[in-house]
Amino acid sequence: MCHLYFFVMLSHHPYTSLPQVHYFYLPSQNGKPAEVIAVLNCTSDVIYIPVPEEDVELHAFFQRSITGAETRRFGDKPVWRIFNSWAELASDHQKYKVNPAVMELLLDCRTGKPLEEQYAVA
Repeated sequence: MCHLYFFVMLSHHPYTSLPQVHYFYLPSQNGKPAEVIAVLNCTSDVIYIPVPEEDVELHAFFQRSITGAETRRFGDKPVWRIFNSWAELASDHQKYKVNPAVMELLLDCRTGKPLEEQYAVA
């Protein structure tokens, strides 16, 4: 029996000449929490994560154009940003002026990508 698998990456990048941010999901493994990895100034839909057993290949699940605020803060070289909660990612992206409509599209991708949401105790 033959199975076909299709990977669909959502994207919102109306200005294809602008640098891109690609998002990758690393599931929880070996006791480490799951992560969303946002790679700024990314030119590939695939990244490799070194782990002791063998490298893990991750495929981007979303991409968007980088914001001016992100470019001012992080420059024009690739930068990996790691998020352990969707709330942390949303707060960070609000700070760096990611368009709310784009943010909503990104957060729609949460299904099937659980993160350990961490809450501050007052």
